[in-house]
Amino acid sequence: MDTKTFKKKLRLSYKKTSLIPGNCPNEITQYQGMYRIKTLTVLAEAGEFHLVFYDPTHKVHNTIPGYCWQSIGKEGTIVMPSNTGRKRITVLGFINAISLKFTSFITESNCDKFTVEIAHKELRKAYPDEKEIIVIQDNAPYNHAYAKFDSIKDLKITPLFLPTYCPNLNLIERIWKFMKNEIMRNVYYSTFNEFYHAIIDFCGNFKKYINEITSLISQKFQIFKTV
Repeated sequence: MDTKTFKKKLRLSYKKTSLIPGNCPNEITQYQGMYRIKTLTVLAEAGEFHLVFYDPTHKVHNTIPGYCWQSIGKEGTIVMPSNTGRKRITVLGFINAISLKFTSFITESNCDKFTVEIAHKELRKAYPDEKEIIVIQDNAPYNHAYAKFDSIKDLKITPLFLPTYCPNLNLIERIWKFMKNEIMRNVYYSTFNEFYHAIIDFCGNFKKYINEITSLISQKFQIFKTV
């Protein structure tokens, strides 16, 4: 039996491996987190509170190469310029799981508990009805630090922390991936100002992507298979 036939019988294929967080919890813990989100979603749909998913993303001013149609052969490969990658923008974003309303705070500073506080104040301004806002988020130290501030209670915001190392349960991660594909992959911004305004435009004109966002923000969650 030749090697090709042997691999076929074993149902083997030569493909790229995939990654999951190294400290990802077991599948039971992930399912528990997923069912908790689904329960909260039902209550939010009934108008009990606003339910949003939150996370910062750090976008570096540099070209991100990606797949695209190109001519066959090495000579046909498209070559794109790059930048120094020394400057970046931080976007703290919130996506409403029901209405798909997007709220963001954009800064050139690093993310810390004070930046998170400013972003949450912007979130409250976006929901002037004073109804409770439940914010689903990861366990970054600055998130836990801000959760201890008195101002979060004044804003009627309740933080809800996901199981550790579970980006698969945070819907905002899908927005950041879409953002990267939409305005960064295979796109060269010669100046930081152009790059900055591309991000401003994405966040400020979020509704123009609503068809794509609607298909992304669903209650279908990937559960990482752990060893």
